Formats: sequence, C-alpha cells, structure tokens
Amino acid sequence: MKRFLVALAALGAVCGSAWAQDSNSSDDYVLQKARDEYAASSTTKAAGDEAAETTTVTVEIVRTTDGDSNGDEYPYTPFIIGFVPGMLYPFGIYDTSLSAAAIGAVTGSVDGAQGAGVFNIADGFIHGIQAAGVFNIAAGDVRGAQGAGVFNIAENVRGAQGAGVFNIAQDVDGIQSAGVFNIAERMSGVQAAGIINIADKADGVMIGLVNVADELDGVAIGLVNIIGNGIHDVSIDYQPRSGVAYATYRSGTPYLYASFFAGQPTSEFTKSPEGLTAGAALGHRFKFLFITADVELGIEAPIDPAAIHELESAIDSDVCLGPDFDPWMEPFGTLRASFGFGKRKGFGPYIGIKADFEPKGAGAVPASMRSAFGSAEPYTVSLFDTDIDIWPKWFLGVKF
Repeated sequence: MKRFLVALAALGAVCGSAWAQDSNSSDDYVLQKARDEYAASSTTKAAGDEAAETTTVTVEIVRTTDGDSNGDEYPYTPFIIGFVPGMLYPFGIYDTSLSAAAIGAVTGSVDGAQGAGVFNIADGFIHGIQAAGVFNIAAGDVRGAQGAGVFNIAENVRGAQGAGVFNIAQDVDGIQSAGVFNIAERMSGVQAAGIINIADKADGVMIGLVNVADELDGVAIGLVNIIGNGIHDVSIDYQPRSGVAYATYRSGTPYLYASFFAGQPTSEFTKSPEGLTAGAALGHRFKFLFITADVELGIEAPIDPAAIHELESAIDSDVCLGPDFDPWMEPFGTLRASFGFGKRKGFGPYIGIKADFEPKGAGAVPASMRSAFGSAEPYTVSLFDTDIDIWPKWFLGVKF
C-alpha cells in the first residue's frame, strides 16, 4: 500500500512538471505573438503618419513673349509731330504709324515712317522707314530701311541700312552700306563699306578695302580679306624657260579671290627696273581628289623703266609728279593654273602653267616673257574672229 502511494505521488509529480513546461511554452508563444502584432501596428501607423504629413506641390509657370515688339508697352497714337523730345504732340512716348520731328523724336514701335532732321530713337520695332540727318536707333527689329547721314543702329534688319559713316546690327538680311564701316554678327546679302566690313558669319558679298569674317560663304572683294575659312596666300614661283620670278599675294574665299603679283627676270634683280611687270587677277580654288587647283585670269602690264627713274628723281628732289605721270605700258592678258597636294593650308610646293596672251601683233608681251614651252613662237588661236597669240610656260613655286 505504501509502495502504491509513493508511485502515485511520483507519477503526479512528473505529470505536473510536464504540464507546467507546456504551459510556459504556450505563454511565451502568446506573448511573442502580441509583441509582433504591436510592432506591425506601430510601423503601419508611423508610415501612415509620415504619408499624411508629406505634401507634393507642382507649380507651372507659362511665359509668352512677342519677339518682334515690346507688346503693348506704350499706348498707340496715329501720328506724332513736334520739334524735340518733350516738345512733341501728343506728349509722351507712343507707338505710332507716323513720326515727324524737326530735330528729333523718341517713340515706341513705328509701323510706317519716322523722320527727323537730326535723330530718331524708337524703343521698339520699325516696320517701314526710319530716316534722319544724323542718326537712327531702333531697340527692336527693322523691317524696311534705315537711312542716316552718320550712323544707324538696330537689333535685326530685314531690308537695308545706309549711313554716311557706319552701321551696326546683330543680324542683317539684305544690304548694309556705309562710308566707313559696317558691323554685323550675321550677314546674309551684301555688305559694302569704304574702309572695313566686319561680320561673324556672312553669306553673300563683302565689298571693302578690308573685309573681316570668321566664316564667309560667298565672295570677298577687297585689298585685304581676313576670312576664317578663306584664302591668305603669299607665294613665290619661277619660270625656268623665261627666267622670270613672281611674288604673289592672294586674298579672298575659295569661291572667288583676288591676287596681286609682280615679276621680273632674275638677271635684273636689284640691278635695274628693266623687265618689271605687275598685275592683278581673280581666281577660283577647287579640289579634286587629293589635288588642290587654283585658276586665275587677270591682266598684267610692264612698268616703264623711264617712269621709275622719274619717280626716284621726284622723291629725291621732293617734287610732286603731275597727273600726266603714267608708269604703265600696254597691258596684256594672263591665265594661270597651279596644282598642289593636300588642302593648300600653310607651307607647300606647287607646279603650274602660266599663259601670257595678246591680240596677234600687239607687241604688249615683253620679249623676256615670249617663251612658249621654250620656243619664241607663240601658239595662235582664233577667238571671236580675232587671232590671239599665246605663250605658255611651266613654273615651280612654293606657298607660305
């Protein structure tokens, strides 16, 4: 009996221990589950709060501009008349169709004509004509013409600018003509000046003693042409058969350039002016495969040695020569074709043919230059029912 009670007590103790262990595991599981749910709830709430506190704002700004005018900055009146700014009717600054002032006027945009004895200033565009005795200034574009005795200044010009001294514009589509100089950032048309033309990019014709452009697609006619993509050559060549050497300066563009040259038999160098000639030509440069060719057609004339001596005597005696002084003898024609390798930029050798020609029997070509590939007898061709004598010869040269 005692053994049965002891065994029963032991069994109860074992069962109680097992139940207690199982109970502890269940409690831990429930507690961990509660912790996980709490953490998830906290995270969701924090995310919701953060989302609620974040606001995205999009702002769009739209600007509209009228590139041709100042918009409606100034009121409009059909006409303005008067003497000087401050003494105009109506008083103030207006956009107008007609402005006339004895001395000068300041207006807004002009869609018509603006004329003054001294000056015009338009704080806007000009559609029509702006003319003054001294100067015109347009803050906006000019579609029409500006004419002044001294200068014109405008933003962009579609038409013409003409002044006695200078013109300045940003873009010119048309004609820019001045007695001294023209300046344009971009020019498409004709730029003509008594002294100098300046353009950043030009498309057309530049006419002046000096023409300057970063890029020119067209023709530059002048004594000095400084063109970024142009031709600036100094060369020396020699004709073995005739013994004549030439120095040549070229300036312009590949499309059309000017050349100025002088030649003399090498036997007379530094000794006398005998056989000295000078001339000018127009040329075109083109490329074929790896060859660059220059073709030039011009006129050449011998210089009278007696006239050179007369000039030297006049300089020594400090005497001015009269209008009858003429150092040139009868001119003759010349055709040159030279061929070089590569792009002909910088130093390089070349070979070519120079043909001097005259009407048959004219006697203009000097005896020292009457060499036709080593023979004194010329080639004769008939052109427009006129016989032309031609003396062609080879030459070798180098360009700097």
